Amino acid sequence: MLLQLTASAYFDFLQQFASLARDPVGYGVGVPRGDGRPVLLIPGFTAGDWSLGTLARWLGRIGYKPYLSGIDLNVGCPRRKVELVGWRVEKIARESGQRVTIIGHSLGGVLGRAIAATNPTSVREVVALGSPIRSGWMGVHDQVRPALQAIQTFWQTFSSGPENCGTMECACGIADAVFAPSPERSRFSAIYTRRDEVVQWQSCIDDAGTNFEVSGLHASLIVNPAVYRILGSILADAAADNVAA
Repeated sequence: MLLQLTASAYFDFLQQFASLARDPVGYGVGVPRGDGRPVLLIPGFTAGDWSLGTLARWLGRIGYKPYLSGIDLNVGCPRRKVELVGWRVEKIARESGQRVTIIGHSLGGVLGRAIAATNPTSVREVVALGSPIRSGWMGVHDQVRPALQAIQTFWQTFSSGPENCGTMECACGIADAVFAPSPERSRFSAIYTRRDEVVQWQSCIDDAGTNFEVSGLHASLIVNPAVYRILGSILADAAADNVAA
């Protein structure tokens, strides 16, 4: 079953990427122009900044200043990553003089939400792509969860992390930051797909945020043309709100 899911995800990714290459939105056509503000990208579980190159280039093309998280491989202690990327967010906000927008894929969106909770004065908004923000590991599909947990357990074997490190049960308090209500100073938007083969789409919904549904599978959300159109609108709306404020 897992092999079948992997093959489906691979072909969907190629299809979505090809669609993006043919779609005018991939070249910034029909998308509101950005205001030059900083946007930080956070990759998903077991991925790194290399996975978000297409999205980073697109953001630069439409008028924003993209930043990468510094994560080469997103495994290990999420609390430590929240601290490290949080420091990066604070530095970007300080140097740019603007609050930072965070876009995170899967686990990256979970981390982005926690960073906003711990750094509300530095984060303007968080956009999560296929991120299980409600249920942690239980938001991952049953047929996928054992394999992902095995990767996390393998990492923990070679680390000095405490028991349950990398889970929402860890005593570090990561769950409090992730599952807390969205900070009043930071907007939250979720983009999800009901066909998501990795996480249960219901776990991506934030009742207090803004939620958008697209088609396609989990991994391809980072190259999905529909996602790019929605991102353009979300970023433009945030800019308008900032002007109005």
